[in-house]
Amino acid sequence: MMNVYDAVMGRRSIRKFSQTPILKEDLLDLVDCARMAAYPANVQPLKFAVVTEKEMLSEVFSCTKWAGYLENGTPEPEQRPVAYFVVLGDRNIKKGGDLQVENGAACMTVLLAAKERGIASCWLGALNREKLRGILSLPEHLEVLDIVALGYPAQDSQAVEMKDGNVKYYLNEDGVLQVPKRSLSEVLYKI
Repeated sequence: MMNVYDAVMGRRSIRKFSQTPILKEDLLDLVDCARMAAYPANVQPLKFAVVTEKEMLSEVFSCTKWAGYLENGTPEPEQRPVAYFVVLGDRNIKKGGDLQVENGAACMTVLLAAKERGIASCWLGALNREKLRGILSLPEHLEVLDIVALGYPAQDSQAVEMKDGNVKYYLNEDGVLQVPKRSLSEVLYKI
C-alpha cells in the first residue's frame, strides 16, 4: 500500500485519461475522504457532486479550460475524464466569507486518495461556474468552487527541477509531461 509521502511525491496532474470507468465504491470512498478533511473551526460547509454519466460528462467538460501552457493541452474526446468530483460550498452552513481553505483541503484530500487507488486526477479551477450551476441544477445556496477531473492515466507526468523561475509545464521529446518544481533549498526558509 502507498504511504502518504509517496502519494504526495508521486502525484502529478494528469490531463489525458483512459476510458476505463471508476468503480462506484472508489468514488464513494473519495467523497468519504473529502468529508473527513481538516476544515477551519470544523464547520464543514462543503457538499460534493460526482458526475459519471456520459452525457453529463460532456456537458461538464464544456465548462472547463485545460492546460493553458500547452499548445494542444485540451484532451481529445477519447482522453477525457470518466468522472468529475465537483466541490460545492453550502451557504446555508457558512453564510459569508471565503471557502477556499475548505475547498483546498477537500481537493487535496481527493487528489491523494485517488493517487493511492491508481486513479489520476487534475484539479480544475478555470471553470464557467454559472454554466456548471445550470447543468447540475444547483439550488441557490450551493456555490460551485472547483472540480477534480478523474480517470485512469493515459499519459505520464513527472516533476522536474525548475530553471530560472519558469513555472510552465511542457512535454518532453517522449511526450511525458514535465512539471517544474522549486527545489527544497529554495522553499525552505529556516529549520
